[in-house]
Amino acid sequence: MSSPEQSPVDLLDHDDLFDHDYDVLDEWTNSANTLLSENDFDMIDRLSAALDQVTHQLNDKQRDLLQKSSAWTHKTRERLGQQTKKLEHRRALLEQKLVRQYESIHERMNRDAKTVQLRDKISFVFGVANTSISPALVARVPQWIPLYYTLQFIYLLTLRFVVYKYRRWHYFIFDLCYFVNVMAVLYLWVFPSSTYLFYATFTLTSGPVAWAIVLWNNSLVFHSLDKVTSVFIHIFPPLVTYVIRWLPELHPDTHTGALYRDQHYPALAGTTTTTTPVMSFRDCMVSSTIAYLIWQALYFVFIMVKRRDKIEAGLRVTSYSWLLKDSAKKSFIQKAAFCFGPRYKSQMFMLLQLVYNIVASIPTYFMFKHFWLHTLFLCAMFGASVWNGANYYIEVFSRRYLMEIEQAISKKKDAEQQQQQKQQEQELKNGDDHIQKPQQVTTNDDKKTD
Repeated sequence: MSSPEQSPVDLLDHDDLFDHDYDVLDEWTNSANTLLSENDFDMIDRLSAALDQVTHQLNDKQRDLLQKSSAWTHKTRERLGQQTKKLEHRRALLEQKLVRQYESIHERMNRDAKTVQLRDKISFVFGVANTSISPALVARVPQWIPLYYTLQFIYLLTLRFVVYKYRRWHYFIFDLCYFVNVMAVLYLWVFPSSTYLFYATFTLTSGPVAWAIVLWNNSLVFHSLDKVTSVFIHIFPPLVTYVIRWLPELHPDTHTGALYRDQHYPALAGTTTTTTPVMSFRDCMVSSTIAYLIWQALYFVFIMVKRRDKIEAGLRVTSYSWLLKDSAKKSFIQKAAFCFGPRYKSQMFMLLQLVYNIVASIPTYFMFKHFWLHTLFLCAMFGASVWNGANYYIEVFSRRYLMEIEQAISKKKDAEQQQQQKQQEQELKNGDDHIQKPQQVTTNDDKKTD
């Protein structure tokens, strides 16, 4: 810590300014032993931490420059500018290393064409099997659907978190659709007697979450675990609440279905005057809006405020930053969010989400009252995901998949050609050695004869 008698100018005249910071950064950027771990994920974490450190230090130096530049000399400002450039250079090096690490892992995962094909075949089989089993369960044993959903939720969401954490996309998991999935699990296994929790879950699942299949263009692409998971988190929660709401109608024995629902999900037990569950329009809108506002407050505090630096620096990606990113063709959401300027884009984005939540929740009141309306709606949402998947397979996947396989085969052929070329060069070299040795023997014999 400096003494009070020293001025900022005196402190900045020393050549050892920020030297400790540079020593720490050099350990990250130049040390092959500590940075280049055998564990790829450990290396990614180290690189990410180093990049965060450099970005934080760079922001601090720029902030000091703005706050204290009036008290510094021209020479001092030049020196601080040089230090800032060095920090920017180190950040660029770390970004390059991080990108190379991602490319290296991706290349090893897709090195062999047969590996790519086997991985996609397994995903395809499980995707088709799930699509076949789910309607069979709904038709024959609908009471098993909540358990079937929960097991898939644990498995798929765990895989998604691991993959998204590796890709630095894990902030997407704080979106509303995941929050609603957690609400559904809590209602099924913790608070089955909570009427308002069921109202909120039913409204949000059959409203904003289900409509997101259309808005987010979710595609049922069987070979892609990522796309199958996206469809799952948007279509299965409304299917679960649909089954619970209409369990007597779906069960082979109506009376048995009604008894099962009243015992396991008391929130839907009939009143003293009727055996049919009742949800008023007020209950529908108030419960869903309160649940939405709770999620929005948590998201605003923990993501948009506390993680703002990482998001703005591009270190993390969220649905908010992805939807509002700069692009040549502005979408409706981008135009509406920036209608009052960039300063109020976050507030406008939250307002748009609130309006969407309210509008998408209104039809759920009528779905709660009419079995066939609810059934047709779910079929339409599932059909939309299938249509999007068909478009993907015909327009995108056919070309991309062939290109991926061709690249893998091409790399394998190149490696084989290089190996053959090395073998031929070695054989030629060995042949030249054999030719030279007989010539030397003949020359020696001639000398003896002379």
